[in-house]
Amino acid sequence: MYKYPKWIVFQVTETCNLKCKMCYEWGENGFYHQKKNLNTLDIKIIQEVIKQSKEYQPYFELFGGEPLLYSHLEEVLKEIHMANCKVDIPTNGTLLEEKADLLVKYPPRRIWVSIDGPEKFNDSQRGKSVFQKASKGIEKLHAEKIKNGSHYPEIGVTMVVTPDNYTSIEELFIKELNAEFFDWFSIEFELYITQDVYDTYAKFMKDKFDVHKELSAKGLIRKCDIFKDIDLDILMRQIRNVKEYALKNDIKVIGYPKIIEKENLQHFYSAEWNLMKEKKNRCTLPWIYVEISANGDVTPCHTFYDYSIGNVYEKSLYDIWNGDRAAYFRKEIREGMLPICIACSRYYSDI
Repeated sequence: MYKYPKWIVFQVTETCNLKCKMCYEWGENGFYHQKKNLNTLDIKIIQEVIKQSKEYQPYFELFGGEPLLYSHLEEVLKEIHMANCKVDIPTNGTLLEEKADLLVKYPPRRIWVSIDGPEKFNDSQRGKSVFQKASKGIEKLHAEKIKNGSHYPEIGVTMVVTPDNYTSIEELFIKELNAEFFDWFSIEFELYITQDVYDTYAKFMKDKFDVHKELSAKGLIRKCDIFKDIDLDILMRQIRNVKEYALKNDIKVIGYPKIIEKENLQHFYSAEWNLMKEKKNRCTLPWIYVEISANGDVTPCHTFYDYSIGNVYEKSLYDIWNGDRAAYFRKEIREGMLPICIACSRYYSDI
């Protein structure tokens, strides 16, 4: 096992300036609506972690809420730049135009802009005028890169495929977006769990880790019926065409599920994850990865901050990573996946 995590995600803030319908944090069923106070991670804590980890050269990500809202963004990017480490940032794009100069001054490796279809579809999910703001931001960032002769940050677009927008995939990537601006496309299916999965996960967390609180995964509960009208042939055809278009334009395409075959997608939308070709029996994240939430809790899982292995306001990340609670979690996860793992985007990665 590594002495220090190789992949560190900072949730710099819980605050977001949008309320995207499908978001498990701030969407229609979002878990964050019940929060009385929103947390922001102390810049001194972030700087300390980066300095301590410098010799191990981890890969960083900034997460939110909306990461570009973080008031100390320049200080974070400068610290990571000085440590000669790489960082990626996902964003809703509404602040890109304002932050373009900074993002070229201390460039992340990659900026991922969330756009969920052409303007009509995107704004129905993300809010009025969001498409135009994100588009102007991308154009400004691209112009700043050219002005400064910089390849970085690479620019990617992430589309979350939902029952409302799945017919617009081609229209977005092939007709609406200017290919010369982009290095990456990501087509990501809306992740979800059923009530049964949530109940199983809640019992597991209570029995194994003595966690009795309401869990963050609640924001992902959906009924399979909402996906029943998705025409998989239309969906698959569009993804195939986008991949062909991207190849011709030297744009890399990623996303999940990775295996775009009809039977595999039928299993996905029927909550039959155990029958999917991507099925995993083990997760490697607890041996390489941590997320530091906005309240300082350190978790070994992406987005599911239900079990903390320590808090960076109380101990160093090194001590937390090598501590008893982390070791106990690794022992338990070594025996199999958590019930919630199928709703984690990392589940579909190659790590």
